[in-house]
Amino acid sequence: MKNLSFWAQSLDNQSPDIIFKNGEELSDDKLRQELVSEVYEIPKNNIEVLSADSAVTVRYSYPKFVIEAIPTEKDQVNRLAPIVIYGILPDNLSEIWIKEVCTGIEDFVSNRLKRTLDNSALVAIHDWLSEILEKKKKVKLQYNSLSLIVRYFLRLVSWLRIILGKLFRIF
Repeated sequence: MKNLSFWAQSLDNQSPDIIFKNGEELSDDKLRQELVSEVYEIPKNNIEVLSADSAVTVRYSYPKFVIEAIPTEKDQVNRLAPIVIYGILPDNLSEIWIKEVCTGIEDFVSNRLKRTLDNSALVAIHDWLSEILEKKKKVKLQYNSLSLIVRYFLRLVSWLRIILGKLFRIF
């Protein structure tokens, strides 16, 4: 999936971490390190726990986001092994894109990584992305409203100039 990367610890604790970018596994160390660096660039002070039962956290710095989701499987020594999902929100964020991303995450985690995210994690990811979409819609609506108000006042100022210009010519 475009603009979506995955980084997961190998469950045997010996194999290298599994890193995919845009559907392709990265084997080149330089490319792997570049992606890991991009993930770490997202500020950790802007972290959000989506819900207690979902085991999902998000770091977000528009338009980039990092989702850490805990699958049901644990590593060889019975520790949690989070899956890191790094993405970039498109300019034309839509419900269709959100559904495609959620389906892509579920498919990738189950088919490529052979792991399981429980339903509450998938719902939490969908809801968080939908919340971002709603915020963008509100901002766009506010921008359009302000733009309309500014245009109205500019026309009003133009009319006042014309009226005042005619009034002062009379005197």
